Amino acid sequence: MKFNIAYAPDDNYLNQTIVSMVSAVENNKEHEIEFIIIYSKLSENSISKLRTVKNCTLRLLQIDEKLFDSLPLSHWVTVQAWFRIKLPDMCPDLDKILYLDCDTLVLGDLSDLFNTDINNKYYAGVKDVWNVEKHCKRLGITSGVYVNSGMLLLNAEYCRQEKFFDKIVDFANNNTKIIQYCDQDSINKIADKKSIVLNPKFNFMDTWWRGGYYEFWGDEELEYIEARKEPIIVHLTGLKPAFKGCGNRFKDKWWEYAKMTNIYTELKEDYENSKEPKEPLKDKIFSIKNKYEGKTKIKILTILGLQFVIYKKEQKND
Repeated sequence: MKFNIAYAPDDNYLNQTIVSMVSAVENNKEHEIEFIIIYSKLSENSISKLRTVKNCTLRLLQIDEKLFDSLPLSHWVTVQAWFRIKLPDMCPDLDKILYLDCDTLVLGDLSDLFNTDINNKYYAGVKDVWNVEKHCKRLGITSGVYVNSGMLLLNAEYCRQEKFFDKIVDFANNNTKIIQYCDQDSINKIADKKSIVLNPKFNFMDTWWRGGYYEFWGDEELEYIEARKEPIIVHLTGLKPAFKGCGNRFKDKWWEYAKMTNIYTELKEDYENSKEPKEPLKDKIFSIKNKYEGKTKIKILTILGLQFVIYKKEQKND
């Protein structure tokens, strides 16, 4: 089986992209993999690094950033985040494309994912781990579905037919006042009632950097807990394993695949040169944060260094 897997890196995220690529190859040796790199600016050194990944083919697609000049950005989102919406148009020969953020790991066989029936749907994705209800209300999404766009199995043919790119650009340009999560908001709005929700094992997000807090309940919580035992794709949200201070439960697994790359020495040097993160002063003065304590989900209010528990709810355990 052939898998077409796309990334949209810049030079800053190139090394993490390579680790993700190697993990995909290592766990899908029985399959043919083509990596699609959609980019606006990559150094020759970065392109040379991409070519060191073995047992795959490489498709390099350069795109003009001016296509996205009018679209909203935030301080944590670069223009590269918008590139994914152009993938179907830039790959007219492909029916399905798996888009992955650069901070992902592929830990299993992708056959079941690529065999997902997405006929007459824009994509298949995994529900985000928090604020889904709020996002849907803010954006006017009637299906109640809001996925995390760090992993999207795109129905490229359907996206081209339905002019997915044009619809997203139109929405984003005309709704800047309500958009908070840029491309992700826009993608979810246009795909309202036209997407497939997948098991969280296909885009597992460990919420360590939010104290382990997530907003799944009942059967969804049980599914999430089961998924983290053997995820197929891990999305390394929060501070990345490449830097000191990462508390992700899959950080050691990330370093296992980092060792298989030709850039391991560089990754180790960058890690050693990184600094432990410090809690922002504003969070010590006033903040409301979620975390776990034992089996309980807790919301903590901090005022001038004093902490108060303002919410508790029992959670399931592994």
